[in-house]
Amino acid sequence: MAGDLAAYTALHTDPRTYVHAPATMPDPEGCRVRLASELEHWETEQFGYVAVEDLVTGRVIGWGGVRSDAEQSDPGARAALNLYYRLAHDVLGRGYGRELVRTIVAAAVEVLPDRTVLARARRHNAGSVATALSAGLHEVGTEAHPADGPDDPPFVVLEAPHFTSVAALTPDLREEVLDLWTRVNDDGGAVGFQPGAPRPAIRAALSRHEDVLADGRGVLALLRAPDGRLIGLGFWLRDGWPGFAHIAMLWRFMVDPASQGRNTGRILLAGMHGLARTLPGVDLLRLDYRSGLGVGDFYARMGWVETGRQPLGLRFPDGTRRDDVQMARLPDGGPLVYDGRH
Repeated sequence: MAGDLAAYTALHTDPRTYVHAPATMPDPEGCRVRLASELEHWETEQFGYVAVEDLVTGRVIGWGGVRSDAEQSDPGARAALNLYYRLAHDVLGRGYGRELVRTIVAAAVEVLPDRTVLARARRHNAGSVATALSAGLHEVGTEAHPADGPDDPPFVVLEAPHFTSVAALTPDLREEVLDLWTRVNDDGGAVGFQPGAPRPAIRAALSRHEDVLADGRGVLALLRAPDGRLIGLGFWLRDGWPGFAHIAMLWRFMVDPASQGRNTGRILLAGMHGLARTLPGVDLLRLDYRSGLGVGDFYARMGWVETGRQPLGLRFPDGTRRDDVQMARLPDGGPLVYDGRH
């Protein structure tokens, strides 16, 4: 990365990339100092900002990542990460920024789930704000930049959802989970019931999951918006038979319908991948889903591999038939290896 100084300087001294905040643009010496600081951050924290390359030409077309937030003002809050993304002017409008930021946010939640991801952008920089919102962040306030003059507008502060996990449900959390499960179910989500299923039936299903949590064979992952609203959840459950003790099954994975299309599912699943790596003895992840919902492509993009499909293996009360599809993934995302025996 030290060899990227020329590309770093070219990107960060281009006035077209700082049109919304010209006072923050560094000069070449400032670029040298900033890159050295970013390299030092990598040395001490083992994460930080990275160069973004065009896969065809190898050209550096941007910079992005997260690093410890030096501007965090509340010492009692969760440790914060500053989300940064900047692309060369000539590649804007191609969707690179959206995919870059979505990937960074999901990776940060997976690897650093106890940290809060923050981004700052000028209100009139509509593209940057929209990119952060599409990546799952929520607007939480405004703040001034130290280099601002008295007439400069404040920065919008945006915050990513928070990922946590629990091994047992409190009464209040139980009702939150039931509320979310009911909304997802009524919206047509594949979460065990047909739309309109009565709340007592869903409560009974949740109770069975709680039994697994109680005997130590499961964990519930939660994703909350910055204001505390529960916007996603999923279970890792383990079979009681010793031959399957190394497998964690993804179960009841769901995202609030109001948060669909905003990277929420990707953030939640990334967090669950990180959580799976902490489960003692688990070295294989599995899931089942019904065909016809388009979710297979989503899981495949997250490193899951289809390992089996029962044609028309599922039949529903209205007579509809769907394939029963199985997928698997290693906790670290590495390649699956079959023993090949017959």
